[in-house]
Amino acid sequence: VLLAYDFSGILSIIDVGGGEGKFLRTVLELNPDMKGTVFDMPSTIETGKQRLNGNPCGGRYSTIAGNFFDLVPAGADAYILSGVIHDWDDDHGVRILKNCRRAMAANARLLLVEMVVPEEDGNCFSKLLDLNMLVMTGGRERTQSEFRALFDAAGYKLTRVVSTLAPQSVIEAIPS
Repeated sequence: VLLAYDFSGILSIIDVGGGEGKFLRTVLELNPDMKGTVFDMPSTIETGKQRLNGNPCGGRYSTIAGNFFDLVPAGADAYILSGVIHDWDDDHGVRILKNCRRAMAANARLLLVEMVVPEEDGNCFSKLLDLNMLVMTGGRERTQSEFRALFDAAGYKLTRVVSTLAPQSVIEAIPS
């Protein structure tokens, strides 16, 4: 997934809902000029710190504890949410995205790493994944049009969807 997206021009990134930080550490390993921060719940941040051996990525990695339903830290060139929005219904998804928007500068980018399901009804696999998300978390998989609607409601413009070799795509948006 990460090799498909061009991170050039991004010097700082916040991984919103980034868990223990494995995804962000991979991003930083692939982009040696970038600094990154994982933002997640205090208990998750603490667990991640306990599992780390020293400071990864040459001191370019940091953590902030908090709740993305309350606020998101400001000041990054990009905000990435990997597998976060599909955990939530539209109302909660828009709330998370609005909090990211409030933290973003006018020239920042929002990156979602999510499955983009086909617009037509023919894909049985994507329907099963959608049903699984509904049952497990109350969330859902979404089409490109549904992501666009979330972005519109939260103050973004969908700029592109980057397909990858994995089932997930990188969905890029900018403040509108």
